[in-house]
Amino acid sequence: MKHKIILGLFVITTMSCNRSKSEYATLKTEKTFDFGTISIHDTVNHVFEVKNTSDKKLEISQIGTSCGCTGAIISDSIVSKNESAKIKVQFIPKKDQVGQINNSIVIEANTNPPFTTIYIKGTVKE
Repeated sequence: MKHKIILGLFVITTMSCNRSKSEYATLKTEKTFDFGTISIHDTVNHVFEVKNTSDKKLEISQIGTSCGCTGAIISDSIVSKNESAKIKVQFIPKKDQVGQINNSIVIEANTNPPFTTIYIKGTVKE
């Protein structure tokens, strides 16, 4: 009897785990863009493609950056199955940002986990 209860709980837990996975969308994107070496007076622009690789609609609720020197704009906040959106990122170095740069862009969406982080990196010279 004890084994049947444990087996029953295992089956219910397994089924509920599988069900919850399908409630989330999934996205695929380039993780890091290396802009190489730039001057303090340069501007870097890059477009990250975000593809919905699930059967659910990908709903991007927010995009944030780690620094005021980096901006990010998304083309579409709702992305259908097998479709893509573009995140346009712009980096304008500040005068005190000479050296190695590793800035993050955080995408909040109906994914599991809900946050995906992408990066731009490189070196700024005077």
